[in-house]
Amino acid sequence: MEQNSKDRVKGLSRRNFLMGAGVAALGAASFGAVGCSSANADADSDNASGAVSVDYASTVAWNAEYDVVVGFGGAGGVASITAADEGAKVLLLEKGALGEEGGNTRYCEQTLLSFKDYDGGITFLKSMNRGYDTFTDEIADFMVSNTLEMTDWLTSMGAPGIVSMNEKVAPKLGTLDGETGDWLSDDGKEFAEYPERLMPGGSTVEVLAVQPSAENDEKPYWNLVRKNVVDRSDSIDVWMESPAVSLIQDPLSKVILGVKVSRAGEELNVRAKNGVVLSCGSYEANLLKYEDYACYPEIHPYGTLLNTGDGIDMAQAVGASLWHMAGMAGPRWAPLYPNSDRAMFMGMTQRITNGGNTIYIGENAKRFMAESGWGKHGKINYGGTFRSQILPQVVYAVFDQTAKDSGGRYEEADESFLISADSLEELASAIDVDAATLAETVSRYNGYVDAGKDEQFDRHPSTLAKLETAPFYAMRLYGSNTHCFGGPKRNTNCEVLDTEGKPIPHLYSAGELGSFWMDVYDGGGCVAETFYTGRAAGMNAAAAKDDVKPVELAPVEPSIQEYGNDLTVDATADVALGENEYLGVGQGLHGDVKVKVGVEGGKIVSVEVLEQHETEGITDEVWSTMPDEMVAAGVAEVDTISGATLASNGLIEAVNDALSQAS
Repeated sequence: MEQNSKDRVKGLSRRNFLMGAGVAALGAASFGAVGCSSANADADSDNASGAVSVDYASTVAWNAEYDVVVGFGGAGGVASITAADEGAKVLLLEKGALGEEGGNTRYCEQTLLSFKDYDGGITFLKSMNRGYDTFTDEIADFMVSNTLEMTDWLTSMGAPGIVSMNEKVAPKLGTLDGETGDWLSDDGKEFAEYPERLMPGGSTVEVLAVQPSAENDEKPYWNLVRKNVVDRSDSIDVWMESPAVSLIQDPLSKVILGVKVSRAGEELNVRAKNGVVLSCGSYEANLLKYEDYACYPEIHPYGTLLNTGDGIDMAQAVGASLWHMAGMAGPRWAPLYPNSDRAMFMGMTQRITNGGNTIYIGENAKRFMAESGWGKHGKINYGGTFRSQILPQVVYAVFDQTAKDSGGRYEEADESFLISADSLEELASAIDVDAATLAETVSRYNGYVDAGKDEQFDRHPSTLAKLETAPFYAMRLYGSNTHCFGGPKRNTNCEVLDTEGKPIPHLYSAGELGSFWMDVYDGGGCVAETFYTGRAAGMNAAAAKDDVKPVELAPVEPSIQEYGNDLTVDATADVALGENEYLGVGQGLHGDVKVKVGVEGGKIVSVEVLEQHETEGITDEVWSTMPDEMVAAGVAEVDTISGATLASNGLIEAVNDALSQAS
């Protein structure tokens, strides 16, 4: 929750969650086994097969019952609205206290990525996900087709107006150069993250916002979703501070029957007759999961601190497949807010001072980036491909008094991270970097300012200013991230898929948890996804189901056999040997080489290779050429094949072994 410390997110909360889920899973399994031989399993005494009918749902002590159970974020809000409008009785579960609900949707910029036309949208999304086999034509069609219905849906929900933000975020191409004019965006001259010249179909992008705009930190999209949830209080219940602990699954049919919920110190079994929608965000606020899935040791979220990957663990426990686990809308650099694990959102420029007298260094005291670089949600152009930028583990912003006087976002950060010194040497000592290297780094940078060109990282000339006025300052920066894409894999019905690609019955997901976005990302894309995945998940989860039925079980007689050991199988055991024929064995790189050799008068007259395990293609000439050469020479010692020496020697050894038996 808001006051969660880094240690709590990284340690205790995750451990306690896993312990709870494990106990719940074991309890359910043992209870089901007892049920098979109790009153819950009716055996027919006249049934020779001994079959029993097992109704697992009747073995669970349910505390509450709904048609659909959902998590309360932007996607979950849309899912619950949709399900309620389909006639379902819905329970919305919120991990946080009142005022903390909404996941990342309550923190985001409230813009929704849309398209001016279908064909352009398909082109754009395919170019964004170029090279990824998991981004299918079906997914592209689902995203674009549903996005084009977004304006009508928002209007039907009571939005006072939908406005295009294109003039603000995407002026005419060329007004600013996305590769060089990055820092100038502080003047309000913003531009699209991926303009047409960089990404085919970019001209069709339409960035929308619900009125009033979010310029003064209003949250119009989130407020609209929340209002519609409240307006449906006759069919939607909301439980605050009531996180889902685990899913309750029929171990026989694999149907998700409900959810175990922690509420007011109790664990409640909540029946979900038609479906459960996992819409609890990804792992944005879980440091251990960043290590496990993205191989970054410390990343901090801009948004909610409650998205700790609970849905990932719950989905895995019931057999879900995962995808897009390393994908994120980041990382970028930022300081932390005071007394918080939340990173400071600074737009895409990663700039902490208004003045340009600032550089970023790693713990080797050297620069590693163009500090004015436009982050594109953390994606950087590497050789023509946009990939997540590389983050050193320790980073400091180093600046002088001139930069400090210019103001900037550093003023809002935790003051304990700001270190000052009267000289660069003293500053280096304070932040534990090499003083001579830092001095050389600053001197080289100042030389680039004089020359008007950053020879190292091509930082835009208009952003270059000398770092020379004491005192000097350093502020620790951390990796930061808007959101992650990882979670259970889903199809375009928003059904969660198991490891065989089959839907897990009655389980759905929506929003960032298992997002359809996977790598390159454009602003507003995940807000739009709360709409189209929330609507699909809510509609499909609300549909009445008739597949929760007793399962017929009958004992099966085992058929235990011995199937041997493949490593001890002798491929030559059944080989027939004629007069003056012998078996020989040699050792190749990858195992035995076995041959049948004909010998007359002490000379080789035939060589047949019976078994070898060497690399195909590389050793082909060994088996096709050397046997004939041995017969021609009458001896085993012939020239080995270049590049296949070990296989050649193995053949020679095997033939000599056969010859030794003849003598």
